[in-house]
Amino acid sequence: MAHNINQLPEDVVEKIAAGEVIERPASVLKELIENALDARATRISITIEEAGFGLIKIRDNGAGIAAEDLPLAIKRYATSKIRNAADLFSISSMGFRGEALASIAAVSRMKITSAVDQSGLGATLSCNGGTVSATAPASHTQGTSIEIRDLFFNVPARKKFMKSHRSERNALLRLVEQLAAAAPSTHFSLQLEGKKSIDTPVAKSLHVRISQIAGTEFGKHLIRSQYAQPGIDCTIYLTPPEMGSAKPRFQILYVNLRRVDSPAVIAAVREAHGAFTSGELKPAFFCFIDIEPRRIDVNVHPTKKNVKFENERLVYKVAYQAARNGLAQLMGHSGDTARTYATPPESSASIAKRPLAIHETPTEEAAYRTARLVSDDTGARQTGFAFPATPDSGKKQLDSPQDNRVQLAGNVQDEVAGLISCYQIHERYVLAPIKNGILLIDQRAAHERILYEQALENLTKGQSESQQLLFPIVLELTPAEKNVAASAQRYFVSFGYEIRDFGGTSVAISAIPSFMKDSAAADAVRTTINTLLDEGDMNRIAEPAHRFSAAFARGAAIRAGQKLETEEMNALLNNLFSTENPYIGPDGRPTVVRISLDELSRRFLR
Repeated sequence: MAHNINQLPEDVVEKIAAGEVIERPASVLKELIENALDARATRISITIEEAGFGLIKIRDNGAGIAAEDLPLAIKRYATSKIRNAADLFSISSMGFRGEALASIAAVSRMKITSAVDQSGLGATLSCNGGTVSATAPASHTQGTSIEIRDLFFNVPARKKFMKSHRSERNALLRLVEQLAAAAPSTHFSLQLEGKKSIDTPVAKSLHVRISQIAGTEFGKHLIRSQYAQPGIDCTIYLTPPEMGSAKPRFQILYVNLRRVDSPAVIAAVREAHGAFTSGELKPAFFCFIDIEPRRIDVNVHPTKKNVKFENERLVYKVAYQAARNGLAQLMGHSGDTARTYATPPESSASIAKRPLAIHETPTEEAAYRTARLVSDDTGARQTGFAFPATPDSGKKQLDSPQDNRVQLAGNVQDEVAGLISCYQIHERYVLAPIKNGILLIDQRAAHERILYEQALENLTKGQSESQQLLFPIVLELTPAEKNVAASAQRYFVSFGYEIRDFGGTSVAISAIPSFMKDSAAADAVRTTINTLLDEGDMNRIAEPAHRFSAAFARGAAIRAGQKLETEEMNALLNNLFSTENPYIGPDGRPTVVRISLDELSRRFLR
């Protein structure tokens, strides 16, 4: 009788295990950096070629691996981090599962060279898709060097489903930023495609390291706050309300200095921040939670990306209070609040346990209600955009700025009886009555559609009209952001920008699109860059011209919360209905909602 159940061969088992741990080149680099940090390395040098598929090389000056241990290091479930099952509930190291090197070795050509002292005598071992060579003597100073070449060479089906090299490079840059941020006592350097992309010398504190990663200007405005409960301590560095954005670049959580994801913590910080600003604006933050190891389970995900908390509600409360306390103290004072009340940074990478220096409120709910009262009178943030005049296409222009009527063009023209009135609602939407109902226009999405089509046209016909700035705007970027700015240079030129290298991680903006105000330029460029860094939304657009045009539109468009004058609403609507597709934004969201009179009547039970 034939057997229906078969024992899988070892090479198949290894590739299945590798698929769980090694999702992409950034997964490989994460495991290797965490191993180096566990080895107490104070210097980690990384070289990347071909987005990590050609080469990932990492060298550290940590404790090293003894020659006799090298063969064990690449075996599954072989680890120096734990000894028995009880150790799983008190893990303080980054790695512990004993799967990383074995999984990497199964899908690449790997070479490990290591030494445990400064004698210069070490050992090396190679592994070709799971086939291991004999250990041999090698010259090496204390520490470990690992070379990963031809990633996924023996599993081409996996490689076929990888993202573009651009996406993989961005993921590698973000990973190094995130891991380096929590390790100020380690010097990180990253050579990406032959260019030095990251170089962060040893920093004296977390705050200084965050400034190295995210930029000095960003770090200067951070609020530092702390809150503690028995067995758990939260220290958070977050941006003040006026620096909130729809898609912040950094929202990063560390639990016992391990980079993890937690929807509960992100929700807590956003909730605290939302009490002081509009719900659309979110803070950037670096949140460090120090908790007793026995109160978390880090063994719930093969890549250790997630952790499970014994009491998630308590973690939510601690993160909420830490963020809320800092913001409440900040908002209770006037002046240059972000700089004045950013508290002194810590003196080491570990989070210090000490009494709270700021008051706490009885409950999160009471804090939330109080914060809402504080923020009721907060004005809308102005972004400083000037609408271009409506193109001369035969459409009627209004003679009086007091006349709020507009003649719509395009596919709704037959529904309009002459001129109609338009009104701005909550500084986010424009309402326009038409013959058989009403139109609601999302002002930001509408402007994105207009700019998107203009940008595509500019890429075809040549550079857009621009205006030279009297004084260039110096914009400090993160290494990842500057890398994107350099790779997108020709697109920025076509859109009307002139951006040049200003040394370090800074760029200088010396020209901007003609319709844009100087005050909006820095935010527009940064938003464009961060949209390109984000792997979601518009980065799913495969065609580069369309993707860069969509990113430009998101960066340059007006924001929700910006007050529009009558002429601006007129220009917005006329330009929108002059586009090829006025009803859908470049990211697929609707720009216009049409509500018929019949629907309105049904709502009023008529």
